[in-house]
Amino acid sequence: MAVARPNGADHALLYVPGRSFLHRLNPLTKLTLVLWCAVAAFALPPQGTIPLALLAIAVGIFAGAGKVFARRLIFTLTPLALALFVVHGMLVDHEGARAAVLGLDLSHDGLAYMVRILGRIAALLSGSLLFVCTTHPARLLKALDSHNFPPGMAYVIASPLLLLEPFTQRARAIREAQMARGLDLQGSFLTRARAFPALLMPLVTLALADIDHRAQVLDGRGFRAMPHRTVLDAPADSGAQRAARWIILLSIPVLIAGGILWH
Repeated sequence: MAVARPNGADHALLYVPGRSFLHRLNPLTKLTLVLWCAVAAFALPPQGTIPLALLAIAVGIFAGAGKVFARRLIFTLTPLALALFVVHGMLVDHEGARAAVLGLDLSHDGLAYMVRILGRIAALLSGSLLFVCTTHPARLLKALDSHNFPPGMAYVIASPLLLLEPFTQRARAIREAQMARGLDLQGSFLTRARAFPALLMPLVTLALADIDHRAQVLDGRGFRAMPHRTVLDAPADSGAQRAARWIILLSIPVLIAGGILWH
């Protein structure tokens, strides 16, 4: 189960340290499952996407990442659900019957469309969050390198997760520095909107400078001097997991064909 976040090398944004079965899986196995969830989110009907999202939530809670997992999922899905409800349930003139509920004129077809879209997004988002909450970015990079992925491709896949934590810390530092200089970030919406460029411009400037610095460091270390990199402490893998990855990948075309036939 998950433990408290340390301040050492295990710390990463959204990642919840733990020793559950999901944490022990090879990152490539979990990445394959995320790919399957992404396809299933668009291939399955609402009767399949909603149970898939609920299953991912249950697995996340069992793996010990429930608090972080649920907070991010609710924070993302709640405003989206409200927007879909207003637009498709009330404003857009869908064909079909309409009904008055609590004084609101709601469209049956619009609500069904809202559930279908929300189910797809929930399945895709819950699978992705389950991956990032139980997989440390450095462990993912080691898994890619140990399976002879090209260094450039491995870095492109893992770098967004590796850079998310320092990027967030930098944004927080810029916000605190601008507030110390007298920038009003606690006022009305218009006040905060006018202050937004003062936060965005330093962040973009520092991000661009950081990209150039990282490129120079990688070149200086001969990052792509060899076609593959050697990993001393590669994440554990097994024949069963390799077979499972192949089964999952081979099931994706079947899933797509089933989705086409269903529609």
